[in-house]
Amino acid sequence: MSDNFNKNRIVKNSLLLYVRMLFTMWLNLWITRLVLANLGVEDMGVYGVVGSIVGLASVFTGGVTNAVQRFITFESGKTDGNTNLVFCTSLNIIFILSAIVFLLLECIGVYMLFYSVNIPANSMNAAFWVLQLSILTCVVNLISIPYNALVIAHEKMDAFAVISILQVVFTFCAVYTLAWFDNRLLVYGIMMAAVSIIIRLIYQIYCHYKFDEAHYHFIIDKNQLRQLGRFTGVSTVSGALQIVSSQGIIFVINWTFGVAINAVYNISLQLKNAILSFALNLFKAISPQITKTYANNEIETHKTLVYSGSKLEVFLIYFIMIPFLFRTEFIMQLWLGNVPQYAVGFAQCAVIISLTYAMFEPIRTAVYATNKIMKFMIYPEILYLLVLPLGYATSKIWNDPLFLIFVIVGLDVLICGVRIYYALKVSPIKLNELCFKVFIPTLNVAIIGGISCLGICQLCPLSILGLLFLLLTNSIVLILIIYVIGLNKKEKKICTSLTKKVINIIAKR
Repeated sequence: MSDNFNKNRIVKNSLLLYVRMLFTMWLNLWITRLVLANLGVEDMGVYGVVGSIVGLASVFTGGVTNAVQRFITFESGKTDGNTNLVFCTSLNIIFILSAIVFLLLECIGVYMLFYSVNIPANSMNAAFWVLQLSILTCVVNLISIPYNALVIAHEKMDAFAVISILQVVFTFCAVYTLAWFDNRLLVYGIMMAAVSIIIRLIYQIYCHYKFDEAHYHFIIDKNQLRQLGRFTGVSTVSGALQIVSSQGIIFVINWTFGVAINAVYNISLQLKNAILSFALNLFKAISPQITKTYANNEIETHKTLVYSGSKLEVFLIYFIMIPFLFRTEFIMQLWLGNVPQYAVGFAQCAVIISLTYAMFEPIRTAVYATNKIMKFMIYPEILYLLVLPLGYATSKIWNDPLFLIFVIVGLDVLICGVRIYYALKVSPIKLNELCFKVFIPTLNVAIIGGISCLGICQLCPLSILGLLFLLLTNSIVLILIIYVIGLNKKEKKICTSLTKKVINIIAKR
């Protein structure tokens, strides 16, 4: 068995990441409630708007992250790879890019804060300093990219899990103590910056002690520079288009409905990210192996990882999505206490969007591994720019935020289809295999799982105990449905084998 494909390592890393997820997801939802309670809808909306300004820098950081992660993982998958050369070249390039990003954010970000967004006058001073803290955090995160890439390439998910738990604990402590202060928006910005910087320093210290490749020396390899530059350039253009659309939506909401709906949209994004983290834990465990198997020309294993990964990502989303759609209002009340208007509709749409993201991530990684990314990354993002005029027109015509989020969902589904079309052209993935191994099994599970959950809901009262009973019962039924009609023979065999191993371990104890 190739070292690049190791199902035992996938299982071990998945379990570690799920322990981390169970803790961090629960605590993050509580954090959102505390932030809303301590900041209020208006200041929470202001923080989201300021964050969207700094988010413009991801036009650079996103492209570099994708490039560095791809090349470090690809190099570590080769039998004769020189990972240290890629690491040092990447880090030296990033030092230069960090200075450019800092200057651009100071110039463009400050201008946009004072002249382009709708922020209440009494919050402007705090918003300015939050912007400065966010810029500092952005630069620190940018410099940390090669270190994080090493952790993922080496599949050290135990370290990733521990550090992630530390981050959410620090964040919770900061938010919990927020009620002790007066200028809470500014204090919140300071605390979030401090937490981010501490976590990034921990990552870097860990890499220096754990990996020989992390030993820095000044070198910029010309061949690596060209390859990184080409990948980063395409990814940066794609990121720029993505930022225009995703951050532009925030400004469209701000211009048409104000900061209150900005806060609602921000809550829906946090929900989407929390749900995605539930599914993407598995993806973090298999992502390096998707790239490494392609680098080592293990194509059949590569495709198996992509198909199985995409399908299992969707199945994991179902465990949350299906019961959530039937009990959205009750769950939102438990989560937020005072549920803002339109938050229920936005939350339901966010869950659906998370489904398309989860299914597509293994396919995206497969395309990144090929390094043939031009059409795949550029054309769909150009098409997605339609969300801005369509969203603005919809908001003005119907004056209802729900119509705006419907437009976002519709375009997300359309763009997912377009991306798959281009992925088929450059990767080993085949359409017929994708249909029979991913689309049809996930659709069958969704239909039968939805019907069964509807029946279970009729037996459950609207209470916390009723919700727990629904989640438990639905999970058991969904596991059986997935096993019977969602998995192929090979996947069933692997699941049965792993289940027996777990039972034997428990029995021995």
